[in-house]
Amino acid sequence: MPDSARKPATDKRRHGRLSRTFAVEINILSFPANPGRAVEARCYDISEGGLSVESPRIFDVGDKLQVRINIPLLNKFSPGFFKVYENDAEQYFLAIAEVMWSKARGGSNLIGMRYINVDEDQARALAGLIRKAFRSGSG
Repeated sequence: MPDSARKPATDKRRHGRLSRTFAVEINILSFPANPGRAVEARCYDISEGGLSVESPRIFDVGDKLQVRINIPLLNKFSPGFFKVYENDAEQYFLAIAEVMWSKARGGSNLIGMRYINVDEDQARALAGLIRKAFRSGSG
């Protein structure tokens, strides 16, 4: 198993983490809707169950966020209809996520999230992409 996929004995995660830098757009979900600008962040690592990002903005534990992650070649792993678009330059993974932890890190913030709502086909595509990365040893 690649080093980045190893889990310490005290780690409660069910999914291995893939260390990749992807561009992420974050919008906080609130009522009434606040159509503010999206926060631009950078993916620190990603798994089938969540992700962590480096963000210029701090978020509170429990915040519900819409995340849009630019993952090149994601559609290559999509079942069915979306496979037609596997050559699209911009391919996004969309999810509703909940902030599980947050900490200051240098001049930015590291935020850990778990997905709470994801399209089933996109979830399968992400799982396929992550499995392939671990099999090829590039995780």
